[in-house]
Amino acid sequence: FLTMEGKKFSSSHGIVIYVRDFLERYQADALRYFICAAGPETADADFTWAEFVRRTNGELVAGWGNLVNRTASMIHKRFGQIPEPGELQDIDRALLDAVEAGFVSVGDLIAQHRQKAALGEAMRLVGEANKYVADTQPFKLKGDDPETQARLATVLHTLAQVVTDLNL
Repeated sequence: FLTMEGKKFSSSHGIVIYVRDFLERYQADALRYFICAAGPETADADFTWAEFVRRTNGELVAGWGNLVNRTASMIHKRFGQIPEPGELQDIDRALLDAVEAGFVSVGDLIAQHRQKAALGEAMRLVGEANKYVADTQPFKLKGDDPETQARLATVLHTLAQVVTDLNL
């Protein structure tokens, strides 16, 4: 069961969330994310507005949204389109391999009706991709020399591939 701030949902007692009203203020994807991440699966769960905002902003926006925005912005600013990659380094391969393995893991979890765990695995991969950005620092790869441009193209291509593969 899903409760609201410790109380059973009850329209007669005013403990209710109308989807139409919710969608006037928040995006449907935020609701889907929260229900999957924090909703009841094998035990009761409690909906609170504070937890909804915390998880939406702290996980979905800060993790996934930031990754997508940084990737798209850097690609647009530096190349105008997804660049062709240069030679992959170990760090690039490691991320791509992790996402590929994660794809299988997420699929297996979904097949077992473990959506919460599947979403957790997908968000773990988002964290790995954000760590890759921090480690490779594409925002610092400046200059017109071919080696720097090739490395930047590879990093951004890798990120574009990861965003496509993880497309939550």
